[in-house]
Amino acid sequence: MTMSIAPKNLKSLKDKSLDFLKSGYLFAANRRREAGLEPHSHTPFTFTMLGKDATVIRGEEAVKFFYDESKISREGAMPAPISDSLFGKGTIHGMDGQPHKVRKQQMADMAYEDSRVEVFKQLVAEEIQKTVQGWASKPGNVYDDIAVAYGLAAFRWAGLPMKEAQMVKRAKQYSHLLDTFGNPAKNVLAQVDRKRLDSYFYKLMGDIRAGKVTVDPDSVAAHIADLRDENGQLVDLHISAIEIQNLTRPTVAVSRFAAFGAVALVQNPEWAQRLRQAVAANGGSLIDLKEAIAFAQEVRRVYPFVPMLPGFVKQDTEISGCPLHKGQRVLMDIVGTHNSPSIWENPADFDPQRFMGIDDWEQVTGFLPQGGGEVRSDHRCPGEKIAVAALSATVAALSHESVEISQDQLDTSFPWTKILTRPSTGVRVRVNR
Repeated sequence: MTMSIAPKNLKSLKDKSLDFLKSGYLFAANRRREAGLEPHSHTPFTFTMLGKDATVIRGEEAVKFFYDESKISREGAMPAPISDSLFGKGTIHGMDGQPHKVRKQQMADMAYEDSRVEVFKQLVAEEIQKTVQGWASKPGNVYDDIAVAYGLAAFRWAGLPMKEAQMVKRAKQYSHLLDTFGNPAKNVLAQVDRKRLDSYFYKLMGDIRAGKVTVDPDSVAAHIADLRDENGQLVDLHISAIEIQNLTRPTVAVSRFAAFGAVALVQNPEWAQRLRQAVAANGGSLIDLKEAIAFAQEVRRVYPFVPMLPGFVKQDTEISGCPLHKGQRVLMDIVGTHNSPSIWENPADFDPQRFMGIDDWEQVTGFLPQGGGEVRSDHRCPGEKIAVAALSATVAALSHESVEISQDQLDTSFPWTKILTRPSTGVRVRVNR
């Protein structure tokens, strides 16, 4: 087995699959150091993963390459134990070609349209404020409590006919499912959560489709219950059940960034003060604050979520002098791209100012916390506006002078070797009145 690095070859190395599980977000950096490459170089390198060659790429040109559908296929690239438990079978995340384009348009019509995003902004701000008020009587932690707030907002935004107790229960199941991501030892637990969620939403979407429950005909729930494939045929009910989860679960996943946002506020008090002033100038509203949006974007750049995204090469090609063969796995290095000095000035610094004045962050090629490319045609997450709205409203609320975020090391540190990572405490918080 060889590890090849354009333009030179290195010594023989063993399969690195277990190393990836052990080193997590540090994997690519460790392999670069092992290969004798400059830490921030964009030189691709190839190693052995799951018994086959896999090439890691990073940087702006790599992003363009990775999201070129003529070169890279996403179908089947994510290992089944991970993709099936998190995303479900037969859904948008594993599609390519015309089926993907049709489904992506449908999902974008739900999650990306400004009118629907505006509705979500109001709902999530209300839920966040309720959560913060609750901390005055009972201290909590940002990760767990905000996850529930996001879940309540997402389910209500979708127009799902669910009682609040069910919303809370399903939001917590979403969080638990995410905590098992990338952990083979917890795959059985992930499958249990997946089956419970699928069963619940299968019945719920079936009731909507059969007219047993009444929903707004223009609601997200109604549209997904009536989801059609590229041939105009009604999709199987289990696809509708999974896709409604794929439109609501990612919002709950943003609670990881909310926890990191709390850490960033503690470590950057000058920005906490700046956010407080912005909220006050906005009449106390948490919505559409440019300072909070910039802060949220910097959180999404600096703090880790998904380390790399996989794809398969469609035909023999090359990138930066590194040969790639048809069927070879390619890994888009998100962490490395977000920390590249050739893309970001002083990337190790937490500096939300770098996002001030950038209205269309989707055009920043080297910024891909939720994927790259175009929302409606590529694999970029259509719920990114919703994610930014939720996170920016959260950091604005957490900046209030009455909110006391724990500064204990347990709350402000997290392991870089665990995927998906977060502070183990969830970041403890209380409100002083």
